Amino acid sequence: MGYFSGQNLPIRAELGGALDRGWAQLGKAGGWLTGHQRVAVAQEARAAWHCSLCREIKKALSPYAVEGSHDAATDLPQPWVDAIHRVVTDPGRLTEKWCLQVQNSGLSEDEYVELVSITIITTVIDTFSIAIGIQVPDMPVIVPGTPARQRDPTATPGPGWVATIAPENVSATFEDFYANESHFYIRRSLTLVPDEARKFWDIMNLLYLEDPRVIELEGIDRAISRAQMEFLAARASMLLGCYY
Repeated sequence: MGYFSGQNLPIRAELGGALDRGWAQLGKAGGWLTGHQRVAVAQEARAAWHCSLCREIKKALSPYAVEGSHDAATDLPQPWVDAIHRVVTDPGRLTEKWCLQVQNSGLSEDEYVELVSITIITTVIDTFSIAIGIQVPDMPVIVPGTPARQRDPTATPGPGWVATIAPENVSATFEDFYANESHFYIRRSLTLVPDEARKFWDIMNLLYLEDPRVIELEGIDRAISRAQMEFLAARASMLLGCYY
């Protein structure tokens, strides 16, 4: 039994399983990063909340007005650390120019997408743990393996800052990802690395809704109403600077 599915708390079985899978997969080689690199990204995502430079940046009128070094928890390259910490602590002020600068600093577009996914998954799981009053889980076990590092040929530029796989271009091996016609851009955002998009939404579908077009929660097991879910989501987005 996994960390979340084994808690003596009323966590839905399918959600506990998804959280356990999501956490364990961070230690396995992804599309572009090794298991060691993925766990290091998760460590930095967790450490970002305690970074003194990040606190100064957050208080500054402009996030680019403060210079210094992050309180790094790993030996990841500094541009990686900066990207991770900014995604965690100040996402509302990220820009396309910043995204391009990150990629020009030695982090490929595909690596960047995987890094962002790991960072968000770590933050989501840690936040969930704190919210229900349990300790955040220990870092996942690193599993030896080599990332495939093969770019999906169906990916095209945009519509945001990185390339994605459009529903109309999707290959047979990935078409089920768009099966319910939920083609919202936020669902499409990580598809440059298809396996990473699957891992991310395996968790998010159960934390939120697989298809947000539903008006009410008929047949969906939730302890609060759809209106309450949206109220909490809107309030959290405002507080955390998520302006999607």
